[in-house]
Amino acid sequence: MAAGPVPVSGTGTPGATARHEIANVLHTYTDIADRKDVAAAVGLLARARVRFPADGFDEPAAAAPFFTRLWASPVPHRHDVSNLIVEPGTRAGRWVARAHYTRWLLAPVPRPHTLGEYELTVAEPAAAEPEWRIAALTVTRTWTEGGG
Repeated sequence: MAAGPVPVSGTGTPGATARHEIANVLHTYTDIADRKDVAAAVGLLARARVRFPADGFDEPAAAAPFFTRLWASPVPHRHDVSNLIVEPGTRAGRWVARAHYTRWLLAPVPRPHTLGEYELTVAEPAAAEPEWRIAALTVTRTWTEGGG
């Protein structure tokens, strides 16, 4: 009989389970970003430490103003995510992930606008917090159309 998945991160959570849950939470974020849904972003990330190249926040009260600024442009966009890597974190119950993204502007015609990376620290569910959650999100930009 084959053995089951080997637990990692010191919590008993198999790596494949963590990768699935982290992919889900990351794609939830990009879906929210594509809709420019400030309220949903606050619900997902208000308690996280969020860093973008020119802005970010550490406190829940700063989340809504941050996302309002970030998504102020009326131009619709879409994020495509690839190359997700998930590894055990340095603390039990924490995982570190990184992925590439391409952000497309969809008007007047679809075109790639930004190439970048996500780096996340994700916390496993615990008694006080029954869902996987992003504890930290850092977004970098390798290339932006127009160099800006």
